Amino acid sequence: MPELAPAVCRAGEFQFAPHQTHTNHCVQSRGLFWCKSGRGWFEVNRSRYTLEPHDLYLLPWNRHIAYQAGPTEPMFTAHVHLVPWLRPGSRWVPNVPHEKHEPLYNSPDRADVKFTPTEGVVRFRIDAEDCLGRLINYTTRWYRESEREEEEGRALGVLLVREVQRLAGRVGHSNIRRPEELNRLLVYIENNFQNAPTVEQLASIINRSRSHVLKLFRLHLKMSAKAFIINRQMQEARELLINTTLPVSEVGRQAGIQDPYHFSKLFRRVVGQTPSEFRLAQSPMPISRRPSTHRETPPPPRVET
Repeated sequence: MPELAPAVCRAGEFQFAPHQTHTNHCVQSRGLFWCKSGRGWFEVNRSRYTLEPHDLYLLPWNRHIAYQAGPTEPMFTAHVHLVPWLRPGSRWVPNVPHEKHEPLYNSPDRADVKFTPTEGVVRFRIDAEDCLGRLINYTTRWYRESEREEEEGRALGVLLVREVQRLAGRVGHSNIRRPEELNRLLVYIENNFQNAPTVEQLASIINRSRSHVLKLFRLHLKMSAKAFIINRQMQEARELLINTTLPVSEVGRQAGIQDPYHFSKLFRRVVGQTPSEFRLAQSPMPISRRPSTHRETPPPPRVET
């Protein structure tokens, strides 16, 4: 097996339409597929995986993949195609084959190389302000530029592989068993943090007392249940401030805090900056508005992800 010599050969973003489907029969890349908003699912080699905000999947080489967007919140995604081994000295072509009849299929200059502890489909959770999130955002913008160079594609490949390895290492070393009750509550919070659930509501989910819930969070997460929910809301707010041009008041509402003044005050207390200061500091490049799901955007004739 050849040694790792990665390069980015394709990248982009795509807003799916409700119920939109698409299939590729043989994609020769290691894909980084990030769901930035919305919901849906995809199927790789007959196994189905759900897509929710913050999901990042590392996809296998030579994959058969089918996408299905949700009916009301179709996903907005970013994708990066990594070629783990691009022969040193070979010509860099900014594309990857998605079907067997395409020119680069089974190129002798390209090959898969294992670079994470696990193979197949690997799921991570990332935020836009994480190193890997920032790097993917930069890579998709870089790829849109009219002038791209091989040296840059190879350098980005090395950086992306290293960040994926770091993330895989952190996930592998943080596999601490938590009580099933706490796992149930964390899933509930993830799906309902915009409604700011109370400790009493959490207790009713697992049919236990309020004090039992408080103990679970303190013992295993080193914080109160309320603090955990607020942190999740602030995480969502940071994501929206970076990835959208929504007004600050609307960002607060979508994060689960209806009062704009309270949102700004809480955000500053947790993050150390006002929402406007944070957006300005974290967005050195022009921010593209996330496509709205409230207006009809006809899908293009062909989607290559």
